[in-house]
Formats: sequence, C-alpha cells, structure tokens
Amino acid sequence: MGDAREQYDKLWSGAWGDMQAFGPVHRHALERLLTTVMELPVRSVLDVGCGSGQNLHALAALGGYELAGIDVSDKALELARALVPAAAFHLMDVQARKLDRQFDLVISLQVIEHIPDDLAMLGNMRRMSKRYVMIDTMQGTMRPSETGIGHLRNYMSHELAAKMESVGLKPLRVEGWGFPFYSPLYRTVAEWLPGGPPNGPMGRGSKLAAAFLYHLYKLNLAGKGDVLTILAEVND
Repeated sequence: MGDAREQYDKLWSGAWGDMQAFGPVHRHALERLLTTVMELPVRSVLDVGCGSGQNLHALAALGGYELAGIDVSDKALELARALVPAAAFHLMDVQARKLDRQFDLVISLQVIEHIPDDLAMLGNMRRMSKRYVMIDTMQGTMRPSETGIGHLRNYMSHELAAKMESVGLKPLRVEGWGFPFYSPLYRTVAEWLPGGPPNGPMGRGSKLAAAFLYHLYKLNLAGKGDVLTILAEVND
C-alpha cells in the first residue's frame, strides 16, 4: 500500500485537483451519479476511492444521506475532510480491507481502472453493501496519457459485468456515456496535444474551455460512449 499511497498523494497534490472540480467529464459523471442516487431507496452511501470528496460534497448538498469515504491517499482525505466535514473518512486499501459495516449503496467512480486486484476490490465493495454497488470507469482502448495517471486497464462492458457477477453482484443497468463529442476519436486526437490531455492546475482559459466542453457534452447520447457505468444489486 505504501507505494500506491505515495503515488496518489503526489497526484492529489498536483495533477487531479482542478480536473475533479472543473473537468467536463467529471462534472457529467457527478450529475449522472446524483440522478441515480435520487432514484434509489438509499439513505447511506460509501464512496470507495473518494479522492478529494467531490462526490460526497454533492450528495451532502442534497441532504438526508449518511456519507462515508475511503481512500489510500492521506492528501486526498485531507482535502475531503475539509470539503465534507460531516462525512466519515477512512484511510484504507480496499483490495486488502473493508469497513466493519454496510451501506445501502457503495460507489466507486473512475477508480477501479487503477486497482491491481480489481476482483478483491469488487468483493470488498459487495461485502460493504446492503443492496447496491455502482461502478463508473472507462471502456475501450487505453491511451498513453491514461497509463501516465495510473490506469492499469480499460474494460469492455461485458467483462466488468462478469467480474461483478463473480463476486455476488447482479448488474441492473449497464450504460455508456460520451458519444459523439467525448468520442474515441476525440480521445485519440487529445493525445496529440502538447503534454497530452489537460491535467493539473487549470488557469482561466482552461476553465473556460472546460465549461464550453461541459455544455457541449450535454448533447451526448444517453447509453453510448467510452465512460462505462454499471449499477448492480447484491445477489443474496
């Protein structure tokens, strides 16, 4: 766990902060999360790989939820505790450990692609869930820039669904997002930019560009694209 903690402490100290708050893909992922949570009969939510707490902060704004998060990064949890003081946070490697309690919904957004033992992660998420587990990740071809921020793999939808089934989860909803504007072609062309796709601290110009893309991405078709989300139910 030590090497991973150092890696993610470094990323949260520089590359990831502004992208979590202003990145158009992250903003749309958060909106899809909120829509899903409000549709479900849940009152407690655990965010696995909670990072700086953006997901939990948005859920806290809705009110009425008991919230918790776990992460391997001290730096991420420092940011999360400041952003969502009412939530409970735990320093933990979900591949090796789990909390000794269960939540109505256990979520993990853009995390599993970083995890060496994804089956161990899914198994512990299932054990910490009373009813639902939601995974959001990338599918399709993995680009060089993704390797640079710690991605170990991208998934095919049927592959991830099968892994979830193998640990006792029953997929209820399997959805893509991002087509046509956050498309495989766009993701490939973005690799040609100097330094690759944007990351790290964002200046005023970068934030304006991100805001433009956020509004453009509202035209993406529901159910299609490289951003993969699976909502599953605990299969008793």
